[in-house]
Amino acid sequence: MKKLLLPFLLLLFSCADEDPALEFPLEAEEKFPSEIFFSEYIEGSSFNKALEIINLTGNTINLEAEAYSLKKQQNGSGEWMSELKLTGEIAHNDVFVISNESANLPELIENADQLKTGSPLDFNGNDPIGLFKNGDLIDVIGEINNADDFGKDQTLRRKKSIAAPSKTFNNQDWEMLELNTTDDLGKY
Repeated sequence: MKKLLLPFLLLLFSCADEDPALEFPLEAEEKFPSEIFFSEYIEGSSFNKALEIINLTGNTINLEAEAYSLKKQQNGSGEWMSELKLTGEIAHNDVFVISNESANLPELIENADQLKTGSPLDFNGNDPIGLFKNGDLIDVIGEINNADDFGKDQTLRRKKSIAAPSKTFNNQDWEMLELNTTDDLGKY
């Protein structure tokens, strides 16, 4: 009986080392951008202003703990001003919406994660808006130090092919939509 048991045990242990999952090459880890970034900009009529930020980093981001904020350049020139410190969290593959509290489009208020009256949520189409982390610019909507209208009376939605922030505004990275377009706010 011992003679039969030994070959059986050898066969059993030799098969245990083979893992069918290892017969195929392992997939490379999914690559995630290192930072959150703007995904939508609404420069609507009157106080109908909103910004949307997307998190594709693979982690939940605590905005306050990691010192994220928004600032604007008034009429595209001068210093960054009117800092708004962001609060709350953004889960991976989720968005965070900041809206002007005086907006009269209900979608802007209903989808808001943070509300603010006044600056920097009183931007117009020639006020670049920056997303900052610990005081460092990581993403921008609008051309810095340029008073030309880039987003006056329209909604800008970042194209899905763009998956990382940029310190340089490129209008080719954005879909240009009509005034007060809010149908995709709060979604990505």
